[in-house]
Amino acid sequence: MRHDMYKVIVERPRPCTAREGVAARLRRDFEGPMRLGMRAGYGRPMLNENLAPLRRYLQAQIGRPWNTVFSEICARIDRRNTVQQHIHQHIRDFIATEVDVREGRLVDLASFRSPDFVVWQPLYVDPRTGLIWPNKTRRSWRHAVAERRRREKSEIESRRRVVDERTLLLLLDGVWYRIGLELLPKQTCVQRLVDGHLQKYVMSEPRFDVVLRRIISRTLHPASEHCDEVYGSSELYAASKRQISAREIRAHGLR
Repeated sequence: MRHDMYKVIVERPRPCTAREGVAARLRRDFEGPMRLGMRAGYGRPMLNENLAPLRRYLQAQIGRPWNTVFSEICARIDRRNTVQQHIHQHIRDFIATEVDVREGRLVDLASFRSPDFVVWQPLYVDPRTGLIWPNKTRRSWRHAVAERRRREKSEIESRRRVVDERTLLLLLDGVWYRIGLELLPKQTCVQRLVDGHLQKYVMSEPRFDVVLRRIISRTLHPASEHCDEVYGSSELYAASKRQISAREIRAHGLR
C-alpha cells in the first residue's frame, strides 16, 4: 500500500449542499431579504471520499492472509486520527471480515444491511484459512432490492383478494376484512400573500385510512407508495373496514 493512501482517499474537494444555490439566488434578488445569516450562501460541506483506490487495493490482495493485509492498512492509515479512522469504517463496504459458513452458504456475522446476513461485499475472509477470496455469490443491490420487492408483492397477493375496483378482501392479523376504497381528494393550488408577494401552495385534503390507521393525502409519499402496493393505486385509500363472516369466507374460498 502506498504511504499516502489516506491522502488519496480523503483529500478531494468537498461540495456543499443545495442550500448554497438558494442563498446565492437570494443574494442576486434585489427584492429579496435585506439580511442573510453568516452561513447562508456557504451551506455545509458533504463528505466526498475517493474510495476507488481502497477498493482496487483490496481487490489486488486476493489470496493473501487478511491479518497481513490489515496490518499493512493500519501501518499507512492511523485509526487514532479522526479523518483516517473514517476510512477504516469504509473497509467493511468492500470486504466481509467476520464470516461463517452455515448450511453451505456464506453468512456475515457483522451484517447490518442485509436482514438475512448474506455476504453482500465483493470480497470476504475465509473463516477456515483467513485468506481473502472474491464473493462469487454476490448480487448487486439492484438485484437484491428487486428480489425483496417481488417477495413483498407475493406476500401481499397471498393475503389480498380483489372483489371489484373499489372493494378488497384483506387479511389483517389473521382476520379477513372487507375493505371499501375511495379516491383521495385532488390537489389544489392556493395563492397567499406573503410579505407583499403572491406565493403558490399545493394543498390536498387529508383522509383517514382505516387500514393504515393514520391520516394520508396525495402529498404523503410513503402512504401513497403503500396504497399503490396494497390497494392497486396511489389515488385510493381505505374508507371502511368490516370483518367478513364465516359464510363469506367459504364463498370466496379463503379456507
